[in-house]
Amino acid sequence: MLRAVRDAVAMDATAADRLNRAVAVIADALTADVCSLYLQQRDGAMILAATHGLRPDAVFRTRLSGGEGLVGVAAASHRPVAIRDVQTHEAFAYRPETGEDPYSTFLGAPLLRGGAAVGVLVIQHAQDRSYSGDDIEAVAIVAALMAEVAADPDFAAFVAAGTAAPAARLTGARLSPGLAIGVAALRDPPLPIQRMVAEDESEELRRLAQGVDRMRNELDTLLDDPSLDHAGEHRDILDAFRLAASDDGWIRRIRAGIANGMTAEVAARRVQTEARIRMRRAQSAYLRDRLADMDDLAGRLVRAIAAQSGDDGMHALPPNAILFAHALGPAEVLELDRGALAGLVLEEGSASSHVAVVARALGIPAIGGARNALAGVQPGDPIVLDADRGQVLLRPANQVMASFESAVAAKAARKASYAFLGDAPSRTRDGEGIAVLANAGLLLDVESAVAEGAEEIGLFRTELSFLGRAGLPTAEEQIALYREVRDIAGDRAIAFRTFDHGGDKTPASLAGTRENNPALGWRALRIALDMPETLRSQLYALAVAASDGQLDVMFPMAAEAAEISAARAILRGALEQAEADGAAPAKVRVGVAIETPSLVWQGETALRRVDFATIGTNDLLQFAFAADRDGVRMSERYDALSPPALAMLRHVVQSAKRANTPLSVCGEMASDPLAAIALIGLGVRRLSVAPAAVKPIRAVAAHIDAAEAAVLIEELIGSEEHSVRDQVREFAESADIPIDEQY
Repeated sequence: MLRAVRDAVAMDATAADRLNRAVAVIADALTADVCSLYLQQRDGAMILAATHGLRPDAVFRTRLSGGEGLVGVAAASHRPVAIRDVQTHEAFAYRPETGEDPYSTFLGAPLLRGGAAVGVLVIQHAQDRSYSGDDIEAVAIVAALMAEVAADPDFAAFVAAGTAAPAARLTGARLSPGLAIGVAALRDPPLPIQRMVAEDESEELRRLAQGVDRMRNELDTLLDDPSLDHAGEHRDILDAFRLAASDDGWIRRIRAGIANGMTAEVAARRVQTEARIRMRRAQSAYLRDRLADMDDLAGRLVRAIAAQSGDDGMHALPPNAILFAHALGPAEVLELDRGALAGLVLEEGSASSHVAVVARALGIPAIGGARNALAGVQPGDPIVLDADRGQVLLRPANQVMASFESAVAAKAARKASYAFLGDAPSRTRDGEGIAVLANAGLLLDVESAVAEGAEEIGLFRTELSFLGRAGLPTAEEQIALYREVRDIAGDRAIAFRTFDHGGDKTPASLAGTRENNPALGWRALRIALDMPETLRSQLYALAVAASDGQLDVMFPMAAEAAEISAARAILRGALEQAEADGAAPAKVRVGVAIETPSLVWQGETALRRVDFATIGTNDLLQFAFAADRDGVRMSERYDALSPPALAMLRHVVQSAKRANTPLSVCGEMASDPLAAIALIGLGVRRLSVAPAAVKPIRAVAAHIDAAEAAVLIEELIGSEEHSVRDQVREFAESADIPIDEQY
C-alpha cells in the first residue's frame, strides 16, 4: 500500500489529482468507504484538502477550527482516534456539506512532522465496526507518509490557492431587519476537554455542583441586562431561559454520566451533543428553540466546570463584527460585545425563534437558515449583511462593497427627503385622502410605527408576542400586553387580530397531527371556533385592556359568513363578562381579514356582518394562485400585479363599497410602492404597511393622481400579460411618483 500511495503522489499530474488519487488508493487498500485528508492552516484550523467518498465540492469548503471535532482531537492528542459511533461522541462536529451522514465510524491519525500535527488522515465506514489494532497501525503508518507529502512545496501551494476563497453569496430568512457592513467573526469552538475518565465520582459531583452554581449566578447577572428591562416577548423568553437553567432534569442526566465513569465536563458535553443531534432532526420550531437553549446551557456548564467565565472569548469581537454561528441561544446574544457586534448570520433560526426576538429587541441585523454558512467563511473576511433581503455577501469585490456603502448613505438621504410629508394625513394630487396605517406584532413594531408617522395600527398580530412559549398566555398576560400596545400607540386606533395560530405559528400546546398542507389546515379562526374558551379568553382580555375606550377586533382567515357570525357570538359572551367585571370598552368594532377566495365571493353578505375589513393579500393570493408563498419554486412565480389578482381585488373593493364597509389592505402588497399605485387605482383608500414603508407609501400617495391611476388599472385588468408591473412603473416614472423600493 505504501508503494502505491508513493506512486500516486509522484505521478505526473496536478497536485489535486495526485492527492485525490492517493486517498482513493488508501481507501481501496483499507476497504474503507471514505478516506479524507485534512491539512492544517496557519491559524491552526484544519481544511479538507482531498477526499474519496465524501462530496467533492466539500474540498476547501469544510473547515474545522483548531481542536474542533474528532479531527481536532486526533491533531491535539498526537495519537490515532478510533470511534465506533461518531454521532453520539461528545467531540463530533457535524458538517452537512460533506454528506457524511451515512458513515458511522471514524479512524483518524495525525500527520506528525517536527513534533507538530500538520494534518489528519481519516477513514470511515458506513457499516458498524470496531477498528482493530492492526487497522489503527496501518492508518498511522500511512499518515506518517502523508506528513512528508504535505511538506512538499507543490502541495502547500495547492492548498494555499484552494483556500483563497472567492466572493460568494449566502441566502437565508430575515430574523431582524437592517443592513450591516463589517468583517466575519466565528463563534468560539467548544473548549477542549483535558480529562475524559473520572477517577473519583464524588469529586466530579462536587465539581458539577460548583459549576451549576457558577453558571446560574452568571446567567442571573447576564439576564438582568438593564437595556432589556422593558416588557415584551424577549423578556418572557429570557425568563423562560432562566427557568430552564434551574430545571434539574438535564442535570440528572449529567449525574448519570458521572456515575458511568465520565468526568463532569464529558457528561455535560454528552448532553450538549444529544441536543444538537435532536435539533438537526426536529421538525417543530418550538422543539428546535428548546434544544438550542439546551445546547447553550450545556456549553456554559462545561465552561463553568472548567472554572472559566461563561463569556470567555465570546465578547472578544473585532470592530464591526458580523458573527457567524450554527445557532445561538438568547443569552449568548446578550453576552456579545454589542459595541463591536454589527450583525448575526446563523445556519439555524426562524423569524419566531428566541434569538430572532432578542436580536430585534436589541436592533441587531440578523438572518437565519443560512445553510452551510460556516463552511464558506473565515475570520476577518469582509462581509455585507443585507438582512432585509435575506442575503450575505462574502468577500465582495471593492466595487460591490462601495455600492453597498453608497446604499447606506442613500438610505439615510431618502429618509431625510421625506421631511416634506409633515404630520398631516396624506392626500393625492386630486384631493383623495389616503390613510397610511402600520402593521405590527411586537411592541418594537408599534414604537416604529409611531416614530414613522403611521395614522393607525391597521393590524396588530396578537400571536407574535407569545410564540416563544410552550402554552397559550393567560388572560392576565394578554391584558398586560394589550394595555402596553395601547399606551405606546397613544390615541391611534388599533385593529387587534385574534390569534392566527397554525401552520408555522403553532405553540406546542396546540401541536397535533402533522398536516400535509398546514397553510390550508387547522389554523386561525378555525382553531378559535373549535376552542371557543381560548377565543373567549382572548376577547375578554382585549375588552378589559380597552376598558372605557374603543376596541377594534378582527378575525383572521374566515372562509364563510357563518364563521363570522359564530365568532361574533363568542365576542358577545366575552363583552358581557367584561361588563359584569366593570371593565367593558365604550365602543366595539368588529372586522374580518379577507384571506380566502370563498369569502371574496360571498362579498356583501360577509361584509355587512362587520364594521371594517382588511384584505390579507399574502394568504389570499397564495390561495388564489394555488401557489405556496413559502415554497422555493412558487414564492416568486406569480406577481400581485397580475390581471387576475387585480380583478379579484377590484371585486372585493366594489363589494365593500356596496356594503358601505371601510376596507384596507394589510398584506405585503400594500408596502410595495408600485402595488400601492395599483391599489389606489382600484379604489383602496386605506393601506396598512410595514413601519419602514410608511413614509415611502405616503410619498406615493402625495404624488399620485388617483383618477389617472384608476383609468390605468382598469385598462391593465383586461391585459393578457403575466404581470403589468412594468406598465405601472412606466406610469410612475411619467407622473414623477417616487418609487422607493430600498427602504
